[in-house]
Amino acid sequence: MQNLTNNDLHFVVSRLPKDVRSLMTKYNNLMVAGGFIRSIITREKVSDIDIFGESKDMLEKAAREIALNRKGRIYETDNAVTVLSSPRHPLQFIHRWLYTNLVSLSDSFDYTVCQAVIAFRDNKWISVCSDMFYPDLAARRLNYTCPQRSEDVGGSMLRMRKFLSRGYTIQALSMAKVIARLVTSIDWKMVESCAENNEHEATQIITNLLREVDPLTIIDGVDFVDEHDISDNDTSKEINP
Repeated sequence: MQNLTNNDLHFVVSRLPKDVRSLMTKYNNLMVAGGFIRSIITREKVSDIDIFGESKDMLEKAAREIALNRKGRIYETDNAVTVLSSPRHPLQFIHRWLYTNLVSLSDSFDYTVCQAVIAFRDNKWISVCSDMFYPDLAARRLNYTCPQRSEDVGGSMLRMRKFLSRGYTIQALSMAKVIARLVTSIDWKMVESCAENNEHEATQIITNLLREVDPLTIIDGVDFVDEHDISDNDTSKEINP
């Protein structure tokens, strides 16, 4: 485990919406992780901001506070409380998985290119990322981590599909691990309708497992405005982590 470079930490923090930064300085146990950090560093389009913490009550309280300030609305799922205030980026307060520290949160992600976390602790911005975060990000390579967490078994497969559509690659071993996670979740002996070597029945069973984990499917197609437009001349002097 290592840290983001100082320049990248500075840049990522400066790209956070100001109200999110303020919320994280108020609730020091909040952490931002995953796709937002990757998208800022690679200058890809940001789709949302995932926020984690150590208790569901604290996450819900923070979500309600920022939703009130934004005059937005809240959408709740089993995974998260999502604050919607279009055209601003959605904020997802993830409470299905709770974490007390940056390392355990980073380790929970299924692909190394998502294993990066930032937080505000002891009056300063800090970060962690996996040892393979930067090498795999540079190569646009998916490296599956086989995380030990409870989630919909099709989640990593669906995320792999999204990454591949964005130009990432995946090697055979990592792809095999993702497939193995999916198919080993099925007790084939208990599936009476699935005759041996019946590809049609097996396809249907696997399709049923490919359930979208991301609650933002309800707002697909909404064009969100980048609150901090990134220009080539940006020196990111707004924040001093």
